[in-house]
Amino acid sequence: MSYTVAAIGETLKAARARKGWSQRMLSSRAGLPQGHISRIENGAVDLKMSSLIELARTLDLDLVLAPRAALPAVQALIREAEDNQQSRSALAAAAALDAIARRLTETVGDTPTVRRLAALAADLPGLMPLLQTPTDRAELVEGVAQLEGVADARPVNPETLARAVRRLTDLRNRLVHRGSSSHGPAYSLDDED
Repeated sequence: MSYTVAAIGETLKAARARKGWSQRMLSSRAGLPQGHISRIENGAVDLKMSSLIELARTLDLDLVLAPRAALPAVQALIREAEDNQQSRSALAAAAALDAIARRLTETVGDTPTVRRLAALAADLPGLMPLLQTPTDRAELVEGVAQLEGVADARPVNPETLARAVRRLTDLRNRLVHRGSSSHGPAYSLDDED
């Protein structure tokens, strides 16, 4: 692992993005100018240890000096922890989807869009094993967050609701079709028979 300023900047940028923070939000929390954070993330400035420690603390990161031989094991543990966090977020989003569907049934009524959402909520637990990539899990979490915002609006905009449900329907369809295409053919023709 190289300890370049650019690599550290990329790590800090990724941690900020995972929190969903803008550079301005990180700036106000860490007490560093936004322009300085931008230069740090782009590897354009030599980072002072005090700034690195403050950014790491603010982003819920710890600085660790580890033996070089242990780095592959440490990196594997970090990837596993990140995957577990994403999986927990996806499970929470799936549970929230059912509650959103029930709430919309009460506020909007039993419309075709709300019925489609309820069907998605019912399908989602069985589709969880198909959410294999971080992108898929993030798309689910973002889609459910979007639906939460739509459900909280008064009055609920039917077109916005339909778009949000369509987004999750598209994700569901991609997952199902990707999962079904991974299976081999039902039979094969062998020349040796």
